[in-house]
Amino acid sequence: MKMRTRMAATASVALALTAGGLVTATSASAAGGCYITASAANVRSSPSTGARINGVAYRGWGCTTWDSAYVGGQSWYKLRIDRTGVTGWVRSDLMHHPEEDIHTCIPELPCR
Repeated sequence: MKMRTRMAATASVALALTAGGLVTATSASAAGGCYITASAANVRSSPSTGARINGVAYRGWGCTTWDSAYVGGQSWYKLRIDRTGVTGWVRSDLMHHPEEDIHTCIPELPCR
C-alpha cells in the first residue's frame, strides 16, 4: 500500500497563562492533513448548509485544506478530497484538522 506524507508549510504557536504557569501549544498546518470523521460529509460550493453539494466524502477519507471560515456560528474548512479530487467546503464538526491537535508542556510533566 502506498502511503502519502505531507509536510506543513507553516507552524503556529499559542501561549496561555494558567495557574501552574505558562502553557505552550503548537500546531503545524497550512495546507494539509485532514480527514473525514462523519459517516458521510457533503462537500459544498460555499460555507453554508444551503449551498450546492459538489460531492460526498466518507469516514476516513483524507483531505487537504487551504482556507477556513466562520459562518453562522459554525466553522468550515475549504478542502480537496484526496480520493476523488472534489473541492469545496465541509463543516468542521464532520472532520478532523491538524489544528485541533494541541500539544502542551507544563513544568510538572515532560514535554511530548
